[in-house]
Amino acid sequence: MIGPSTHSYPKSARLRAAPEFQAVFQGGLKHSGVFFRLHFLPNPAGRPRLGMAVPKKAVPLSVARNRIKRVCRERFRLAAVLPSGDYVLVAQRRAATADNSQLRAELTRLLAATAPSGV
Repeated sequence: MIGPSTHSYPKSARLRAAPEFQAVFQGGLKHSGVFFRLHFLPNPAGRPRLGMAVPKKAVPLSVARNRIKRVCRERFRLAAVLPSGDYVLVAQRRAATADNSQLRAELTRLLAATAPSGV
C-alpha cells in the first residue's frame, strides 16, 4: 500500500463557489499568456487555492477541456512555493491545440509572475 501523497489536491485548495470566483475577477491582478489568463487575489491568511474556467465556447471538445484542467491541476499541485491567495485560470481558444509541455511552460511562467518582487 502506498502512503498518502504529499502533493495532494484537497477540496480546501479549490475555489468552488461563484462568489469566490467573482471576488478574484473583480479585485485580483491579471496576467495574460497565449493559452491562459491568470487572475490572482492575494490572501495572506490562507493557502493557495485554484479555480479553473475552461469554456466550452473556447474549447469545444470535452476531452480537450479535461486534458487542460488535468495539466493545470498538476502544475498547481507540484508548484514549489506559491504566494497565499486565490488563483483562477481561464483557458483561451489556443489552449485546445497546444500540447501538454506548452501548457505546462506557460502555467509555470504565469504562476511565477505572482511571486513577490525580489524573490
